[in-house]
Amino acid sequence: MRPRAPIFCFHEVTPSADLAAVPVGHRPYVLDPEEFRAYLIAARESRRRAITVRQVPGELGGAFYALTFDDGAASDYTTVFPVLRELGLRATFFIVPTLVDTPGCVTWAQLREMVAAGMEIGSHSLTHPFMNALSPGGLHHEFGESKRILEERLGIAVHTASLPRGWEPPHLRPVLTELGYRAFCTSRLGWWYPGADPLLMPRITVTRGMLLEDFAAVVGAAPRALWRMQAVEMAKNAAKACLGVNAWQRLRTPLLALRERV
Repeated sequence: MRPRAPIFCFHEVTPSADLAAVPVGHRPYVLDPEEFRAYLIAARESRRRAITVRQVPGELGGAFYALTFDDGAASDYTTVFPVLRELGLRATFFIVPTLVDTPGCVTWAQLREMVAAGMEIGSHSLTHPFMNALSPGGLHHEFGESKRILEERLGIAVHTASLPRGWEPPHLRPVLTELGYRAFCTSRLGWWYPGADPLLMPRITVTRGMLLEDFAAVVGAAPRALWRMQAVEMAKNAAKACLGVNAWQRLRTPLLALRERV
């Protein structure tokens, strides 16, 4: 089997008792702390090692996995960071700098502490917009200014970024290259294969209720581990292509609300 590795995407970690306060559209991406901890223990117990996104392009084999966290929720520091340190794991946190120090998000002091402990900080854009609606100039502003602010406030070099909201514009890659990004995580579902384009990294989003055995199978890059998720993703992409961004967003929320009731 060709060497391959998973790059995981996480979002918020919140106790299930507080889930009702989370907007319906975001709930699939909110994990319970015990659920999240079980996933990371399974990852640590695998034969693979955890690396940061900036290390991925240089890996010639596939005996690793990467843990990434989008948005910069407060739980990145209060819940995720302690578990990572306890288990001896490193991860990449993609941050929206305009949200730092706002309610429900991490602070600059917390980010500096995480950097000092070996965590990687990358850009998740400046304002978290739908990227497909932006011109090249708009994309340059979103990823250029976010990079500048993160580097200035944290005293680090930022060479990695991830796509917010899942709608990837075709003219993004040249902008990322011009800005000096060396790795970019998309919302495409799939494996990372050594030697692939580092500015088109696929990821595997971990959603609430994912079976622990399914997560462990993905960590180990087991055959057919992604088949079910890829089938669902293909159906979603077909619906998005037919409906467009606005119609898809209008349809998505009531469907998720219906699933919650069921």
